[in-house]
Amino acid sequence: MKKLALAVLSVVSLALMACGPSKLEIQEASTQSDVLLEVRQVLNDSISLFVGNTLYLNSKQMITDDMYPLLVSTRDPAELEKPTATDILNNDEEFLNYLRRKAPDFVNVGIVIGETAYNEIGFEEKDAVEKLSKIFKKVQGGTLVLFHEKAGELTDMKKLY
Repeated sequence: MKKLALAVLSVVSLALMACGPSKLEIQEASTQSDVLLEVRQVLNDSISLFVGNTLYLNSKQMITDDMYPLLVSTRDPAELEKPTATDILNNDEEFLNYLRRKAPDFVNVGIVIGETAYNEIGFEEKDAVEKLSKIFKKVQGGTLVLFHEKAGELTDMKKLY
């Protein structure tokens, strides 16, 4: 009887593991994102950085009622330390236009909640996801996928729309 119960428990746990996306599927989905917004704590800085196709969004911006003005600086991945001009974005439309300049054909957006985002006092994932979802719903025909990051790796994903 114990063997039968153990076998059933093993099958059920394997079935539950199979329901979630694999590590490869998560990575594949993230690479299909035209733009990734990685929300994380940025110590001693209020500027968000756009590197490659990823915007490292300071989690401090997510705890205020209004995330604007948003200061964004674009960096060349080959020369991260080289300072560049900072753009000041004052509303959702300016934010979307900025992203369109950086990735003209973007429709697929990924939001990555970095593990350090939770270190910011007052950070609530639900509120941050709601704010960003509201903005990206304005992108017609787009998709929005939520990822979580821990120790530098994506751990899970959920398609929001």
